[in-house]
Amino acid sequence: MVPQQSPRSHGRIFAGLGIFIVLVVLWNTWSSSNAGSVTSQQERVDMSDQTLSELKVSVRQASSSPPKLTIGVTNTHSSPVTLFTWDSPLDPLAVQLGLLSFTPEGKDTPVDIPTIQVRRLMPPGDNAYVTIEPGQTEEREVLLKKPMVPLDQLQGKVKVVCKGKWRSVWAAKKEDISAESLKNGGTDEAALKGNFKSDETEIEL
Repeated sequence: MVPQQSPRSHGRIFAGLGIFIVLVVLWNTWSSSNAGSVTSQQERVDMSDQTLSELKVSVRQASSSPPKLTIGVTNTHSSPVTLFTWDSPLDPLAVQLGLLSFTPEGKDTPVDIPTIQVRRLMPPGDNAYVTIEPGQTEEREVLLKKPMVPLDQLQGKVKVVCKGKWRSVWAAKKEDISAESLKNGGTDEAALKGNFKSDETEIEL
């Protein structure tokens, strides 16, 4: 005779199967959610890289006496972009913030430029944002002066590079960005972030 299982044994079997099925469903749900999150993050990184790579930073000499540089950002993307200008190439304090490096002719390393820490009023004002249409260039002029810039070490030909990190870039016009995003400025999670660097430019002082 084949021994018959008690109702209690059947209950344990069904309970075990039930737990197993629940665990499988939870695992599949977590895996799907995690995969979707990774995909979303990767898509965001790709979008950020693509959009930011279309922003070309340039430096040119505006005058030698007094020594001035013009720093520009050209939007080569097919749609408008809006920049948060704090700590960007369009920041009037670009020199003081250490975004510009100066290497005299015959030297391998840039001269030391003292930098400052800036405390700014929050939330940022309207002038902290600029929209650049496709194919357009936005420029800012900076004056090179002592004691911030050691001009006595920069006589003759000098190589200049502008580099740093975008705090916030939106692939949209300013009026299409939410007030909350603009209020958050450089901490807005919806904004694109990444590095920028201009080509090396030679000036003469």
